[in-house]
Amino acid sequence: MFHLRTCAAKLRPVTASQTVKTFSQNRPPAARTFQHIRCYSAPVAAEPFLSGTSSNYVEEMYCAWLENPKSVHKSWDIFFRNTNAGAPPGTAYQSPLPLSRGSLAAVAHAQSLVEAQPNVDKLVEDHLAVQSLIRAYQIRGHHVAQLDPLGILDADLDSSVPADIISSTDKLDLAVFKERLR
Repeated sequence: MFHLRTCAAKLRPVTASQTVKTFSQNRPPAARTFQHIRCYSAPVAAEPFLSGTSSNYVEEMYCAWLENPKSVHKSWDIFFRNTNAGAPPGTAYQSPLPLSRGSLAAVAHAQSLVEAQPNVDKLVEDHLAVQSLIRAYQIRGHHVAQLDPLGILDADLDSSVPADIISSTDKLDLAVFKERLR
């Protein structure tokens, strides 16, 4: 709603001046009336990063800044210093300085490092090979897997169950024991 009001406030003076011209052409000069045009704008619009969706991030940055001002970016440091100094809303944020000649050299150096990276096609090809290998194990792995590592399914079902497993004193055949478990 705030954005709609701000947009309407920016467009309203243009439409109002056009409307005044249209009405003034149809009315005699004595009948012209001018009304004050209300423009809705908030000083917070200069700080678009302060919204409800980014409140957790800003709060984490503020807590990190309280612990160590050097742990956050310089622009956040300036913003929090201005806010704590009592700057009114909309004036605490100052955009970072543009790149200087020295920093342009650093950007060029970083660009040369990026160009020195390994071939992207090879990385993509390797990634796809690993993904297809993983998918093959997902699809066909159960055919090769040993599903009965203890060999219980192939056990001699005619032997008796150990006495420490059952509570009664009489011994049961494994086949009877298996039937009772079902």
